[in-house]
Amino acid sequence: MTENDGLSAAEAARAAVTRDELVAAHGALWWLESDPDQGGGKRLVRSEPSGRAVPVTPSALPVGGSLHAYGGGNFAVAEDAVWFVGPGDGVFFQPVDGDPVVLEKGNGWAYGDLSLSPDGRLLAVRGNDGTDEIVAIAPDGQVEVLVGSPDFLGHPRVAGGRLAFLEWDRHRMPWDGTRLVVTGIGDSPSAACRIAGGPAESVVQPVWGPDGELYFLSDRTGWWNLYRHRAAGAVEAVAPIEADCAPAPWEGGYRSYALSPAGDTVLTATDGITTELLVVDGAGQVSRIGANLSSVKPYVALLDDAVAVIGSTPTSAPAIWTADLDSRSGAVALPASAAEPLTGPRSGPPPVVRSVPGADGQVRYLLHLPEADGPVPVLVRAHPGPTDGVPLRLDWSVQYFVSHGFAVAEPLYRGSTGRGRAFRQQLDGRWGELDVDDCAAVAEHLVAQGVARPDALFLSGASAGGYTTLQAACRPGPFAAATAISAIIDPARWEQSVPAWQRPHAVALRGPAGAVRPERIRCPVLVIHGSKDTITSGEDAMEFGRALAARGAGEVLLLDGGDHYLSDPRHRAAALAAELGFYRTAVLGLIR
Repeated sequence: MTENDGLSAAEAARAAVTRDELVAAHGALWWLESDPDQGGGKRLVRSEPSGRAVPVTPSALPVGGSLHAYGGGNFAVAEDAVWFVGPGDGVFFQPVDGDPVVLEKGNGWAYGDLSLSPDGRLLAVRGNDGTDEIVAIAPDGQVEVLVGSPDFLGHPRVAGGRLAFLEWDRHRMPWDGTRLVVTGIGDSPSAACRIAGGPAESVVQPVWGPDGELYFLSDRTGWWNLYRHRAAGAVEAVAPIEADCAPAPWEGGYRSYALSPAGDTVLTATDGITTELLVVDGAGQVSRIGANLSSVKPYVALLDDAVAVIGSTPTSAPAIWTADLDSRSGAVALPASAAEPLTGPRSGPPPVVRSVPGADGQVRYLLHLPEADGPVPVLVRAHPGPTDGVPLRLDWSVQYFVSHGFAVAEPLYRGSTGRGRAFRQQLDGRWGELDVDDCAAVAEHLVAQGVARPDALFLSGASAGGYTTLQAACRPGPFAAATAISAIIDPARWEQSVPAWQRPHAVALRGPAGAVRPERIRCPVLVIHGSKDTITSGEDAMEFGRALAARGAGEVLLLDGGDHYLSDPRHRAAALAAELGFYRTAVLGLIR
């Protein structure tokens, strides 16, 4: 079989256009969209009345910053201009029908979490290695520091002279514990007051509602649910459900819910695989909207009488969808995106959710099957994070392998998000153990069910999932070969080199599994890493890969200029093609 028998790596990589940070402003929808022709860099685009998308920012000026390593909250829309974070972590101001100008150069600061203040200034969080600040930037470039802290800050929102924001200690991740703080600013200064949160409560996404009250998501019951802080001081649950209404806050600017002036609240609810869109009316009654969607990103926007989201179905990739709020109708996708990427035909039946008994309850996983009958080669993919999930949607990298006759399984292993705080924290101190157990359980289940060829089981993972993959390759087990992409090799060394924001995560995860040693590897391993990865050490990965190659136990692929995510379609295509070729040769040509 040649690559021409299925989707090409170049097609799959180019089709994987990302859309993020959807907002509704001034009668239009705005979002960031990756451009395959610009190395995967993101542009700000806007919807026309017809529903088509038009570029707003220049293609040569990619939008995005590195606040807290992962960025987010990268633009804000005013009536006559847009603000955005661009190259060098600078803050740019672009008038309507004008060219962008730099208002703030990075100069050692990273900017993000942008929002607009009622006085027309831009609110932003900026951080360096030792300090975070919340600043207000005027259109003429004047900067006022509103809050400064040695701790981390996030999600500033202003209403009625009150500034709400999040803060959390430098030895803690925001999904472990944050504090929601309100302080008076401008003509109404007042002392800072903690509203909610603490070391064992994660509060995220504070928003001032149309009613003047403060809303936020908290996992105080074990699930990220929506709460309201009354003006009199009481905190009450808006819609208590046993589901997470937010993802782990890896980036700034998430908006998993939206508040309508009529009193309706639209919010997401996920189990780690499927994400629903719910509406809570003024009486607290909950109903579903956009029932045809199976995955929704954490950006919910209201435009007139419609709710807009970045959503997917089991057979479609993320796109902009709208649904009528009054009728609670199914969602309708907007016309083709600004990028209009090449796409190949989808292969195989729609993915299905399955489960297998594990060491500590059921392990749920997403299974993508090819058209072929009988036992087939199976690729088990360990998601990154590990505080991430496995969204039920079309994924072009998965489709690439499915089109070449592979089944792909994606376990929601212990430590993932979407199943509550306790499940999310199970991997702390057990990284490289429990996650490996769950991935192996899924693989062995697929053999027992007659889905997988026992001689053609493979494991792949990126970032934290790459460490999971390598630890699995150190055990006797079901996998014939493995691929580690942007992987962590030595948690102790990673703890010293990882960006400061993520360092508490490295400390919490590290357990007895320890560093991956080349001499412990029991199956062939392909190591793929970008030379410009700022999250995980390319030096460690290359040293490890070369040691494997010297032992005849693996191969190594260094992608010149590649970042942690392999954002450039050329790097992504090279990685996909190398991975498929590696599996075909790793079992002595058994895959035909």
